[in-house]
Amino acid sequence: MKSITPTLSLLISLIFLAAFAQSGMAETLTAQSLARLEAKPSLCDEVLDFVVCADPQPGGMLGTPQVFLDMIEEWNILEPDLVMCVGDMIMGGPADVIDMMWDEFLGNLGRLQIPFFPTAGNHDVNPEPAVMRTYEERVSPFYYSVVRGNSEFVVLNTEEPGNPDGFSEAQRNWLQETLAASTAQHIFIFLHVPLFRGNWDRDWQHMEDLFVQYPVRVVFAGHEHLYRDWGEHKGIRYVVAGSAGGGFRRPEEEGGMFCYLWVKVRGEEVSWSVIKPGAVLPSDVVTETAVQELHALQEILKIEEVAVPWDSSLDQEIEVSLTNPFAEEIASSFSWTIPEGWTVSPETLSFTVAPGETVTQGCHIKTEGAFRFPSPTLEGKVEAEELIRTLELNPSIDVKAQAAAPYASEKIVFDGDLSEWSEAIPLPLLYGHNYDVTDTDDLKAQARIMWDEDNLYIAVEVEDNEFYQPNYGDVVWMADSLELWLEDSNWSFSLTSNGPQVFLDERPDKHLDAVVDTVHLAVKQEGRHTIYEAAYPAAELPQIDYSAGTVLRFSILVNDLDPSGPLEKRHYAELTPGAGAHFACAKYFITLSPEK
Repeated sequence: MKSITPTLSLLISLIFLAAFAQSGMAETLTAQSLARLEAKPSLCDEVLDFVVCADPQPGGMLGTPQVFLDMIEEWNILEPDLVMCVGDMIMGGPADVIDMMWDEFLGNLGRLQIPFFPTAGNHDVNPEPAVMRTYEERVSPFYYSVVRGNSEFVVLNTEEPGNPDGFSEAQRNWLQETLAASTAQHIFIFLHVPLFRGNWDRDWQHMEDLFVQYPVRVVFAGHEHLYRDWGEHKGIRYVVAGSAGGGFRRPEEEGGMFCYLWVKVRGEEVSWSVIKPGAVLPSDVVTETAVQELHALQEILKIEEVAVPWDSSLDQEIEVSLTNPFAEEIASSFSWTIPEGWTVSPETLSFTVAPGETVTQGCHIKTEGAFRFPSPTLEGKVEAEELIRTLELNPSIDVKAQAAAPYASEKIVFDGDLSEWSEAIPLPLLYGHNYDVTDTDDLKAQARIMWDEDNLYIAVEVEDNEFYQPNYGDVVWMADSLELWLEDSNWSFSLTSNGPQVFLDERPDKHLDAVVDTVHLAVKQEGRHTIYEAAYPAAELPQIDYSAGTVLRFSILVNDLDPSGPLEKRHYAELTPGAGAHFACAKYFITLSPEK
């Protein structure tokens, strides 16, 4: 769809609708919203209110979150000119389940009396042609623009197959033509994945070079499930719009909250508020600068790291230090919260620290038998006039569990027989989520790692009372599958109806969210036993040096869903607790051993 100028908006909108009718897509969400927008002309081109929301997808296949339904009711009362959604409206999955998800979402959206313009997110589409076709036929074009008053809204697509780190040539050409033809006083950009957050030089510099030639005011993105004002660069603001129901993994002070943005255009001025359902907050409620300052303050209380070999006990002295970054003396007391199986003495530490100074004290820690997570947490508060509010601190002892990955001296055969893995330490998944991990009749798992100069090898053995995986693609985690973390990358393994699949969710140098064929995976499934064997070529883990002595961070979980019971809800076993929270969990530190 081409840009729509204010003077020609009605005519071109009718042309747009006619074109969609001829293509059999007259009932798309975008077409309906455009018709609704034109049916209620703006009373003043200089005054505009619009909403930006992100990621209202359910936690399962179906079930639009109640918080998003509450937002719909608020929007009907507040009556903005339009609502812009920056993606992930459904959970997504194979083509045969997509339609019922859109049935539910669009049915619930029928309650909204305001034009709603969508952006494609990684859950809304995937490379399967039928899924892409469903989005175009029922929801929207993948990129388009709409004009209201003195503003133009440009929707982009970060989910083009084959373009994980940017935009296709066709989309870039369309964008250049759209911006060049625009007569808007304000241009707003909408995209799902905040590519400006990644490799700026590769993924975003070319976009900024284009945008600075035009009155682009704000770039709004989603995907991160947090609100964050990333600040301004060359006159353009960058904002991640929060979560409209899809959950979050960050505390509220770091943007983890259900919210939407109320954006106001008043002539030359653009501003917005952050609205939690029932509460209005200023736009700077969470900024990247403030979050970084908070993280720095949280580092003033430090606990010495502890390295411990796999399945070993602890009995040693550690140091705890408090640094005072303020202009006044601080005096604080901290107490240990001690899990079962640990002892810490003394249990309370008191500090008095002069400005700019650091005070260190010692503690003795001990475990009864082999250490187990979680580790003890030191909790207390710091008060100073420079602080807006009391600073609460609660760091845990950073236990770095150590294990070795032997060199693969013989060829790894992907046949479900792990005899050539005998030198690799089996790491059991000892922590359970939503089930009792001692219930080994339901689920039991362990992982092994080996390496050579060309590949990192991973084998996982699973014993499970019922194997069930009806999905493929980015929703395999909802049933029997693996999720693993290697340094700053996140992957899934699964055995699907389409065969073994490797899904890349995140890698430091690229956005993908897609099935990949560059990692070799074989899966052998017989009765209670499932064995996964995978080989990561060095090119797929560029952040890891495949050489002796390299240390890499690793965790893994095994998802389980048993429709026949007794545990009918998804549950999983973890190598380290909190792995389901993705990167915010303890990791094993795996050392690549020399060749024998």
